[in-house]
Amino acid sequence: MSYALVHYPNINTENINQIRQKYDPQFDLIEPHITLVFPIIKSINEINLIIHIDSILNKWKTFPICLKGLQKSWDEYMFLMVEEGKVDVIKLHNELYTGILSEYFRDNLPLVPHLTLGRFTKHTDNFSQVLEEVQNLDLNYRCFVDKVHLINIVDKQRSIIWSKEFLLRN
Repeated sequence: MSYALVHYPNINTENINQIRQKYDPQFDLIEPHITLVFPIIKSINEINLIIHIDSILNKWKTFPICLKGLQKSWDEYMFLMVEEGKVDVIKLHNELYTGILSEYFRDNLPLVPHLTLGRFTKHTDNFSQVLEEVQNLDLNYRCFVDKVHLINIVDKQRSIIWSKEFLLRN
């Protein structure tokens, strides 16, 4: 089992899911999301983790983001980028990785705020063809980061057994 903290953007995900269904291996596991804390092994006490997240989020107000633009990651994923609000997402991510999460912080891999659209390896569809397909959808969304969800993932990331919602202040 592992924990992760994600934001589910309050947007129409029809076009995003059209792409994710074809190309994202996690399509059936989780809705379109922005990851704030990447999966960590469940060695942390759940109550202490919730207290930690609450203490960080208590200082945060709702903030706007814009999802726009595409980027290919170093590990062959296609990202829909967080354009506006990127600095706030990174700052929140960094603050969450303090205290009991500090040992899990990966300073060798800076956060690139994004929503994953799919994964493309040497043996899958041609990335440039998919890029053209996605660009034709003109993915451009504005919303607010107003809540985040702590999720518990089981079975080697094949199912989510619960989610706890945290609200940011207005």
